Amino acid sequence: CSSMLGGREKIGECGIDWKQAAFGSGKNRRKTFNFGPYNKKRDEYPLSIHIRELSIVDAAGTGCAVWDAAIILARWLFKHRSVLEGHSVLELGSGCGLSGLVAANFAGSTWLTDCAPKLLSNLRYAVDVNSKNDEGDEVPEKCAIYTNTNIAYIDWDKFRGAGEGTGMYDEDIPGEAKDQLAREASEGPSYIVPIPACDIIIGSELTYTPISVVGLTQVIKTLLKPNGVFYELLSDDRDGVSAFVEEMEREGFETITHPVTEEYMGNFKTGQRPETYKFYTFRRKSSPCNFPEMQAD
Repeated sequence: CSSMLGGREKIGECGIDWKQAAFGSGKNRRKTFNFGPYNKKRDEYPLSIHIRELSIVDAAGTGCAVWDAAIILARWLFKHRSVLEGHSVLELGSGCGLSGLVAANFAGSTWLTDCAPKLLSNLRYAVDVNSKNDEGDEVPEKCAIYTNTNIAYIDWDKFRGAGEGTGMYDEDIPGEAKDQLAREASEGPSYIVPIPACDIIIGSELTYTPISVVGLTQVIKTLLKPNGVFYELLSDDRDGVSAFVEEMEREGFETITHPVTEEYMGNFKTGQRPETYKFYTFRRKSSPCNFPEMQAD
């Protein structure tokens, strides 16, 4: 069978109980993802990230839950955290923010972005939760990490940035979306802010259909520094992958792919059916790039 959720097309049985995934407006589910070996003496992992999954109703269909690809990307980022150190990182299609929050623990600065207002406020919630201990008290060293974590609204299809680094033009944001963004940001900074060009852009399952390929490519072209790199984790089952690669190559990027190995697979607990994934690295052909390829090693 083929099922569609907010433009995300899956071929074959997807293995997800969408009734359970929806779990009603205003309902949510909290999860903790651990990275690195468990320290029995200290009863902790090197890094734990807490996220909140939303109902499909609240999240407008996409980004409401953590998919396998985001977990694989987060695992790769943790293992290769030295790549992030001192650099600016932009996550596109952050959703629940797992991969971006992992990156925030090692990068110089991090931008989490999405287009659904509810997802943006949920990302702000995640930043707040991960800045505290289990008792809800702020932890100074954690607060310092997330001080450099920014949350911004971006709609690939309406993005028309010019030059190196920009945000959404105010006049390009529909009035209804603008009102909802204002409501969601009522207790914090606005989500409509300029986004600087970054050293590293990351994302998972961004090109699941051909619909937004051109817009996504322009976002990457504008918000990636000349010597920067775009890392994406993709399933072989997505209709938009080949179209996206072709568009990126037309815009002067080279594409490098590597299969995802077993060390990054398994224990997802998402209910998603097994799929075959690849690491994708995109770099400009016209500029030298010192960032490594995304691969298993």
